[in-house]
Amino acid sequence: MSMHGVVIWYSPSSFRAIIWCDDSKELGIASGATAWRNPMLEVQVGDVVAFRTERHGSDRLCTDLHVVESRAAPSPRAEMLAKAETHPVSGIPLLHLCSSRD
Repeated sequence: MSMHGVVIWYSPSSFRAIIWCDDSKELGIASGATAWRNPMLEVQVGDVVAFRTERHGSDRLCTDLHVVESRAAPSPRAEMLAKAETHPVSGIPLLHLCSSRD
């Protein structure tokens, strides 16, 4: 399945990324240089990427990743928190992003 998303975490040393997918379901995972169309391209948090997804157990793996628009959402964490309907569970914002009522 072809999809778009926003990079919310990226490790340049291992080419790993976590992607907020446009269908707002499970986060996408890019696992290493082979997931990227051009692993030498500079990727940053906030870049909009296009990719294909594959299921691997309960994970959504992203392949054939490529940047569509650089720095389109330079602070995705702040944007997600601003649109959240509930307040953080604790003083640690990351816990709020990971909490779910489902």
